[in-house]
Amino acid sequence: MINYASILSYLLKRWKVVLIVVLSLTVMGKFHHDYSQLQKAYEASQQSLQEQVAGLQAIHEVELKKREEALESYRKALAELEETYMRSQVDLDNTRKELKKRYVKQFSEDKEALVEEIQQAYGFEYAP
Repeated sequence: MINYASILSYLLKRWKVVLIVVLSLTVMGKFHHDYSQLQKAYEASQQSLQEQVAGLQAIHEVELKKREEALESYRKALAELEETYMRSQVDLDNTRKELKKRYVKQFSEDKEALVEEIQQAYGFEYAP
């Protein structure tokens, strides 16, 4: 049988060792608990970061699509502008040629009317 009195006297003689063992076990248990809490916090942080990265990637994809749409719209507008510019250049060239023909004809036929037209258009005074 177990003799409780001898166990109690042994513990009372060696109370410092027993206290150190009990405190060591308590500290080890606390460390283990804290470590598991840190592990859970780390895993939650990792999951949160992965969700944030996924969200940022989705936003990035949307932004890329919008950028492509804007670039396509810009390209179309630029093509239309270039086409309009080329048409206006052709029209301007045709108008210039017509005016040149008219002025050449007017110069050979009616110089006074040409002088009047130039004076009215540009504000010059004719000095013969």
